[in-house]
Order: sequence, then structure tokens, then C-alpha cells
Amino acid sequence: MMRVAFHQYAQHDQSQSWEWIDGALDLLPALSPAQRRVQSFLMQHMSEYAELNQIGIVIPGPFAVRMPEEMQRGREPDLLFVPNTFVDTIQENYVNSHGVTIAVEIADARTRYRDRVDKFNDYQSAGIPEYWIIDVDAQEALFFRLQHDNQYHEADVSEDGVYHSAVLKGYALDPRRLWQDYPDEPA
Repeated sequence: MMRVAFHQYAQHDQSQSWEWIDGALDLLPALSPAQRRVQSFLMQHMSEYAELNQIGIVIPGPFAVRMPEEMQRGREPDLLFVPNTFVDTIQENYVNSHGVTIAVEIADARTRYRDRVDKFNDYQSAGIPEYWIIDVDAQEALFFRLQHDNQYHEADVSEDGVYHSAVLKGYALDPRRLWQDYPDEPA
């Protein structure tokens, strides 16, 4: 396996997702049509809220997140939120993890272990305040928040099934909307 420096990895062609693990590149599977539909929906829904309230920006993957130096990781969430206080720290091809307050992975059977275990541990270790796992195959949405013990704990949804983000103050997401039928996207 060829080893590369982080800055070389971060400059890769953004048409394909790669991650940087201990100096080596790891090719990620392309998003399925169902994953792309959920990504598109969340991108629009979250971005409209963030723009309307002028609180930050939502960035779709692939876009690198540089984890703390000691982790030797570069991850590419399917969506990430950077609040205004860190927007100026965004580089052309990456952002440092301390500027990311929400990482979203849109999982399926191919990525479920990586998203639920590997990335969960990395985002938790990096101190990203919220981590969302949206599993299109299981039609399940899991929301985790970093607590005082520096561990992720699953966040509750309201009685009506809506998730209220602690980071995007006032933002609410009804995960059932993610499973609605959407017109197929062009290939």
C-alpha cells in the first residue's frame, strides 16, 4: 500500500471518496442511489436552515476532515457542519476536525461497520460534538452527542419521533422523511 502525506491525500480528485488512514489511502465505495437521495435531502434541508439563521455552512462529501495529528486520520463524512466561528479555518480541500460540529454518515450494508465502529470511534476521539448515522438499508437514523465524559451517547428523539440538534439550535429533523420515495436521480 502506497503511503502519502496528508496534504497529498487532501488534494485528490473530489469525484471519488478516499480516506487517509495511518498515511495510506483507503478507497470508499461510491454512494448508492438511495444514499445520494438522503445526502441530497439532508444537504438541502440543513443548508436552508443554516443559511436562514446565518449560523454556518453544510459541506457535502467528499470533503476531507483532518483528525488530530496523533490519530493519523483523514475522514470524509457524507455531510459535515461547520459553524460560523470556524468557517474561516476551512481550507480548499479540507477542514480540521476541531471546526466540525456535526459529522453525518449515510450508511448501507457495505459501510455499516466502518460507520458504526471505525468512524464512530474516530469522530468521538476527535471531539466532534454530534455524529449522525443514517442507515438507508435498515431505514434507521441514530444521533449521538458527545457528553462530559468525552463519549458519544445516543440522543433521544421527541415523542413524535423528531430529532432536535444540540449544535444546530432550533433545527429539527423527522427521520421518517428520509425514507419517503423520491424520484430516481440521473445516473
